[in-house]
Amino acid sequence: MMSYEEAVAYLSTLQHRGWRLGLDRMEAFLRAANLDHNLGSGMTQYLHVAGTNGKGSVTAYLQSILVEAGYASGAFFSPYVVDLRERVQFGREFISRDDFARHVSELAPIAAKLEAEYGGVTEFEMKTAVGVRYWTERQCAWVALEVGLGGRLDATNVVTPAASGIVSIGYDHTTILGNTLGEIATEKAGIIKPGRPVVSGDLPPEALAAVERRVDETKSPWWRWGQEVVLKGSGPYTVETPRGTFEGLTPGLVGAPQPHNMAVAISMAVVSGAATDAEVLRRGVALASLPGRFQRLRFGGHTFILDGAHNAESAQQLRKSLDQHYPGEQFTMITGMVDGHDPEGVMAPLRDVVERTYVAPIDFYRALPPDKLTPYCVVATPCSTADEAIQGALTHPNPILVTGSFYLVGDVLRTLEARRGVD
Repeated sequence: MMSYEEAVAYLSTLQHRGWRLGLDRMEAFLRAANLDHNLGSGMTQYLHVAGTNGKGSVTAYLQSILVEAGYASGAFFSPYVVDLRERVQFGREFISRDDFARHVSELAPIAAKLEAEYGGVTEFEMKTAVGVRYWTERQCAWVALEVGLGGRLDATNVVTPAASGIVSIGYDHTTILGNTLGEIATEKAGIIKPGRPVVSGDLPPEALAAVERRVDETKSPWWRWGQEVVLKGSGPYTVETPRGTFEGLTPGLVGAPQPHNMAVAISMAVVSGAATDAEVLRRGVALASLPGRFQRLRFGGHTFILDGAHNAESAQQLRKSLDQHYPGEQFTMITGMVDGHDPEGVMAPLRDVVERTYVAPIDFYRALPPDKLTPYCVVATPCSTADEAIQGALTHPNPILVTGSFYLVGDVLRTLEARRGVD
């Protein structure tokens, strides 16, 4: 059997295959691994979450609700932030290093047999299969499952969920998903399955029309933001749904979009039948946690705000959160991005609250070199490591904003932890 380190190294050899979207290979992989029986019609039911922004937060709320409801339950997050094992969880715990290595070791030979016919399993497909195998072994009753990229052709779309969620639609991964909000929404709405309920968040009209077309095709029950799903109050919040009104709700995650994301998650839990008890829902959303979503910590006498915003819409939400929690404040920024994201869209909402920027490289194969990003930044200094960027930022008195990529947030968090200074 591989060690954990060997399993991680093996996965890195699959990265060059990128996002080769298509379900035929994933379906064949799960069939060959004898896992195709537990994709929604077996012991495990899935809550499938797609969207441009907020899908990780909704998945975290659902994960916490399932735990508080007393289920043996799993969760799947994309991307991870600090630890690769964040991808696959049981309850609120990461898959163990030994279990991760064992499942990769046993799935790798099966994947190798598919090379000739299907061109090789991708890294994300392998991680998804590890999750399905692990949740089957742990006899999970429910899994909160976050889509990787898009929806219609995503590896996670092999499941037939108890309910789907389309959290938000914005411009991201346009070279893969389409250049209009309607095209992007059509791809993400591909997770909606015949007769299975779907909850949609606050979507722009063009995207809402695309979801409606898919709902009409599948004849799926549909709860829409502002109609069947209504959020009231300024905290604690009330969520009204066709199956009950739930009061006294406080999201465990901080930031401007979190009341919305919480309401989408509650509605998915209720419409699927996974949880309808008001106290379970209150505890579940209050105890939810997830790194890199307006995460705040202290280091070296400074406040760090870490947020994985990497497109225009998420950067606009980040700006709203900064205005709410740090009105009138100026920040030192640490940033880094990967190829395919939108540097101008991310930087534009933040420029007037940033005094200077340290641009760090990201430990990821699609990372943008710092000199490609500096033209978009305020008073930019390119750095050779995340540690160098942190040291530079600490020389200024401002709070330090870390944003542009979840991979960057992970690099910074690991660096801070290694310096043993987080308090």
